[in-house]
Amino acid sequence: MRWLSDPVVDRLHSALSLPDLAGTRYRAVRHLARGGMGTVWLAQDTVLGRKVALKILDSAAESSEFAARLLREASVVARLEHPGIVPVHDAGVLPDGRAYYAMKYVEGTRLDQFVQKTTPLSERLRLFQRIAEPVAFAHSKGVLHRDLKPENIMIGGFGEVLVLDWGTAKVMETGGVAASEPPDHSASDSARAPRGAPTTAHGDILGTPGYMSPEQAQGEVNALD
Repeated sequence: MRWLSDPVVDRLHSALSLPDLAGTRYRAVRHLARGGMGTVWLAQDTVLGRKVALKILDSAAESSEFAARLLREASVVARLEHPGIVPVHDAGVLPDGRAYYAMKYVEGTRLDQFVQKTTPLSERLRLFQRIAEPVAFAHSKGVLHRDLKPENIMIGGFGEVLVLDWGTAKVMETGGVAASEPPDHSASDSARAPRGAPTTAHGDILGTPGYMSPEQAQGEVNALD
């Protein structure tokens, strides 16, 4: 008997789980990552001829709450038009019943990997400021990220900074983005978190241990601002 290496098994699994994109404008290219609610695929937009990232719910059998959360995330991010927030292009339901949305495909390096290199303090401060800009913009629209951490920040090839993964974002009642918020019973889609990294907690306490505010860690959802 010949044992298969983990990379080979991963490739076979990805091939077998290739999403059915028939009837859509997208063609699956390869698997990118897995998160709490679903998977992210690199796809080709056959109409505009560009690469996109498709976030797809794991199964059509998942509860309607998960589907609503995925589409809600797409709706919230689509309204946060800022250079530091990955834009959403499209959202809907695949022929097999799974909810999805398409967003800009970002190429770059995660912040936790980027800072492992020798980086001058001035450069780190510049990055800090660039991270604060989209977060402050979201706050001005009444949206809290709630899972801001190095794994959810991407540094592009030209130094651009993008805040990713708004799956656990909270829309404040007085904010500029009006959207209903389903109960918080799912984990964040930390699709880019490395193996062994802290995972997002379930239940009322959403976020990543070590990166949450005290009130968030205590489950005091109404105290978040």
